[in-house]
Amino acid sequence: MPFLICVGLFTITLSGLSFRSVNAEPIVILEYPGAEMVIDGDGAMHPFRLDPDYSTHHKVMQNETLSHIIANYYGGSGMDKAFVQMAIVKRNRTAFVRANPNYLYAGKSLHLPSLNEIRAMLVRDTKSTKNPEPKRDNREEIFFFGS
Repeated sequence: MPFLICVGLFTITLSGLSFRSVNAEPIVILEYPGAEMVIDGDGAMHPFRLDPDYSTHHKVMQNETLSHIIANYYGGSGMDKAFVQMAIVKRNRTAFVRANPNYLYAGKSLHLPSLNEIRAMLVRDTKSTKNPEPKRDNREEIFFFGS
């Protein structure tokens, strides 16, 4: 693939200078303050993988999102970010508006759950949970009225 640099209306390539199309649209790159670049790896040396009971806390700063918090703490662990997000919201209901992960209160302290805590939220122990026989009432009966 040729080396490209876009400057104004021109594109500089290894083969020379070429004119860019006027219809070309710019690319927008968003940077968030305090965000660190975390690249997912195999996660063998990640603290959440080394110790399945490892958990920590994080105080939410202004303009910080749950995605950034997950990337900073769980990035590179190999854990599914959707499950981690669900577990954080479930564990910290008062830190979110109506349990919505997109609306996070600044100043709240989040408990970032361990691998075992997340596993316990996803998998219920069927042996210890007894389903008592539901009390029967007349709502389950069918009644016929008339002649």
